[in-house]
Amino acid sequence: MESRSPFDELREEHATLLVDVRDLQSSISRMAQPDATTLGGQVSSAQDQLELLSRRFRVHFRREEEGVFPEAQRMVSEGAQGADVFGRFFAQEAEDDMGAHAALARRANEMAEMLGQMQDAGGPDEASARRLLVLVKLTATLLERHAAKEDTLIFPMIEKSLTPAQVDAVRDRLRVLGSDRDLTGGDDSGLAQLGG
Repeated sequence: MESRSPFDELREEHATLLVDVRDLQSSISRMAQPDATTLGGQVSSAQDQLELLSRRFRVHFRREEEGVFPEAQRMVSEGAQGADVFGRFFAQEAEDDMGAHAALARRANEMAEMLGQMQDAGGPDEASARRLLVLVKLTATLLERHAAKEDTLIFPMIEKSLTPAQVDAVRDRLRVLGSDRDLTGGDDSGLAQLGG
């Protein structure tokens, strides 16, 4: 068995997503300055940042939902030691996680729509940039809470409960699902809407 946990990969993805959303927040903050020269290029740059963040969201959410959750559910269904307590906990937390994924996806889609409107208008006005800044700050806060809960509570509990064979199954499933490193080639189709 490999010494590096597959959950470490997911924690690293959280760290990358947090950097991405903070970078986007900085860009939008500059657009919201009353004395800023709000050129269309700023909007285009923010759209590029959001597109990368959205792609990383899609990959990461899929890796958690299809790579980790099935193994935890299998452990519960097979009645492993402590599975009754873990099962009740996991059922609620998995539902909360899926809800957070859906909320983050909705916010990314809302930001994409707002940036698209700004692009069509030739650049942001101060009021629309400020509304967008509020939305990206809310997104950053939700992502920070979600990542912290998974990193410090959910993942450790799952890691502790899975057998080495189950950890290997998670690792194998994550390999099949890819990672955010697979995004470097890009996709010329523009920002696809995230699913909820």
